[in-house]
Amino acid sequence: MMTGLLHTHTLSVVLFLLIYLIKCVLLWTNTARLDAFAQKIRIPEMIVSALFLITGLALAYNNASIGVGSWFWVKLGAVFAAIPVAVVGYRRHNKYLATLSLLLILYAYGVSETKSARMNKKDFAEAGRQMALANHPELSAVVTDPMDSSGKTNANYDLVAHGKSVFLAQCALCHGEDGKKGLGGAKNLEETRLDKNQIMDLLLKGKNTMPSYRNVLSEQEMMAVVAYVKIRFASKGH
Repeated sequence: MMTGLLHTHTLSVVLFLLIYLIKCVLLWTNTARLDAFAQKIRIPEMIVSALFLITGLALAYNNASIGVGSWFWVKLGAVFAAIPVAVVGYRRHNKYLATLSLLLILYAYGVSETKSARMNKKDFAEAGRQMALANHPELSAVVTDPMDSSGKTNANYDLVAHGKSVFLAQCALCHGEDGKKGLGGAKNLEETRLDKNQIMDLLLKGKNTMPSYRNVLSEQEMMAVVAYVKIRFASKGH
């Protein structure tokens, strides 16, 4: 169900942006054609807008990451600010308000994709880490660098312990600390039969509602998560 919602939401977002882009271009180039296009597209635009909002709210209801940082409320604010600005802009043929509404929608899309008001994916990773530290103060003692300051192997580094700290910060939101939470369509990790390479590939590329962590986590962090998942959960699925 979550996968279907995600695909429907993605399609409606793309169509919504396309409609706004066409209307904005027509407003700047030919207002008569804009009025004709707006009249022709009125019903489809209402359907797309409704799907955009309904599927977005449904996904948000099942999205644990909303509570991590302020990105969701920034996105929501941008979307709801864009709507009245667009209404006034197109009704009055005001090019600047119409363009502003399009920019607000594009900004909201960027925030949604990166989960960051600055559209920097690492902000979300850091917010998750701070939340994990607040709930598990013992994580502050975990060594996260396999090399010491002199460039030699750090004898205190534990790959699995490092993986646990990253998992609690980034993965437990949807999977739960026990791997069974299943929020947002997350799979029960105790039932997984994926090998290490498949888990790494999933972290790199993402799948369905699970995002890619390629630009969020370092290679070492992903290797640590894979080690932790295999030790903590995967063995129970065999």
